[in-house]
Amino acid sequence: MEKLQNRILQEGHALSETVLKVDSFLNHQVDPDLMYEIGTYFKNYFKEHKITKVFTIESSGIAPAVMTAMQMNLPMVILKKQASKILNGDVYQT
Repeated sequence: MEKLQNRILQEGHALSETVLKVDSFLNHQVDPDLMYEIGTYFKNYFKEHKITKVFTIESSGIAPAVMTAMQMNLPMVILKKQASKILNGDVYQT
C-alpha cells in the first residue's frame, strides 16, 4: 500500500476537507498495476475469512474491487446508487 500512499501524496489534490481528487490513477484514468497491487493487498488481508463476494459501491471502488475479486476467484457485486431499469429480482442498492 506504500505505492498507493506515494501516488496520493504525489498526484492527489485536496479539493476540500472531504474530497480528494485522484483522477490521474483511480477515477477517470486507472492505473491497472496499482489496482492489481491493491487487489493483492485485500486478497492477503481477507484470505483467512470466509469471503463469498466482493462488494463495492458504484464509485471509484470498482477498479480495485474487480482486481480483488479476480484474485480471490469470487464474484463482485456493485451496489447501485439507483435502481436499474434492466435488472429484475434481487438488487443491492446504496
